[in-house]
Amino acid sequence: MDRLERLVNLVAALLDTPRPLSRAEIAERIDGYSADPEAFRRNFERDKDLLRQMGFPLVTEIPEGSGPEDAGYRIPRELYELPDPGLDEPELTALRLAASAVQMEGEWSDALVRALRKLGGAADGAAAGGPPGGGGTALPAGETAAVAFAAVSERRRLRFTYRGQERVVDPWRLSFHRGHWYLAGLDHHRGEERLFRLDRVEGRLEPSGPPAAFARPGPAQALPPPPWRMGEEEEQTARLWVDAEQAGWAAQALGDAAEVEHRPDGSAVFEFAVTSSGAFYSFVLGYLEHAEILGPAPLREGMVAGLEQIAAGDRAAGGGTS
Repeated sequence: MDRLERLVNLVAALLDTPRPLSRAEIAERIDGYSADPEAFRRNFERDKDLLRQMGFPLVTEIPEGSGPEDAGYRIPRELYELPDPGLDEPELTALRLAASAVQMEGEWSDALVRALRKLGGAADGAAAGGPPGGGGTALPAGETAAVAFAAVSERRRLRFTYRGQERVVDPWRLSFHRGHWYLAGLDHHRGEERLFRLDRVEGRLEPSGPPAAFARPGPAQALPPPPWRMGEEEEQTARLWVDAEQAGWAAQALGDAAEVEHRPDGSAVFEFAVTSSGAFYSFVLGYLEHAEILGPAPLREGMVAGLEQIAAGDRAAGGGTS
């Protein structure tokens, strides 16, 4: 019997058992282990490590009043099986389309794509690398993204260090923007939603506590953050005036909660958090003369400087052709 067959049998036994199996029971039930106790111990330790590296939630349980020599092992189904996310049929259809169009790259790609297909209810027979013919979008799939994805799907809290501070976060969603993965969730230390760029996490993401530890956010919070929130700049609260002609469109883009003043002429003032000034300027430029940045001063001055630079370039180009 080769090692792969032994591992498959071991996983099946640890999943089906109603109670933890001792080493002696595993040695008796699983073919392929040596009858020599020391050889069995070495092989079983290697198999345990490999299963955990592959993402199987193999747990060790010691009966109360017993010692380590009485330890038992099992794979709890509630940790192994992907929880039902409660998606309706249109959402499942969208997820199946995403799973077929996205191509993951990296050593964790298989696990991520299998999880996407499980969520979408699709068969797992296709290659994890993406759709036939090599189409689709390639996304990097590292260990950190895989751990974050599992935590989001299981509703399991995460502990990690970010900007020198330990964070405890209820992970709500993952987003991919301009080559980077972002994790959004409730930061328990700040008591509000925060966004974390995963490649800037210091060390490892560590799942903490049981599954289903928090409620999923409502539909509005479940959406990916807007581009002006997906940056690493110090957060600023932008104050934006939009005239009556475009105020309705701005309210749809920013949300009703962002509108802090509705003026008699139909114009409106909005306040919202910004962590990417470049994305914010792109958003404001879309309104042309219909919007004005009222504050804070650094955001307004940055916009003015950018417009002056564009105007200077246009003048230089015009002078060169006259």
